[in-house]
Amino acid sequence: MAAALMYDGHTMMTLNPETAAPAQFPSLSGATPIGVQALDIINSILEDASPGLAGIKLHLRRCLADYPGSPERALLAHLMETSSRVNSEWGDDSPECG
Repeated sequence: MAAALMYDGHTMMTLNPETAAPAQFPSLSGATPIGVQALDIINSILEDASPGLAGIKLHLRRCLADYPGSPERALLAHLMETSSRVNSEWGDDSPECG
């Protein structure tokens, strides 16, 4: 199942859950600043060649499919789930910001 990220009626990138990374998005005209940042982060994660990221990339692609056209919501969902997993593994020793 492929998912497309769209802004202003134009496809920014198409994702296929079977591939390691999306094609670069051609243009970000019409995207919100947070949407541009989210797409940049998403692209960086999906293009990362580090070993052991297959599960993380798959989860991120699923989040993108769940929130088509809203990369910021997809990234937020991905980070919330990832944070929840890490916190449950670390228990009370999880790091805090601020």
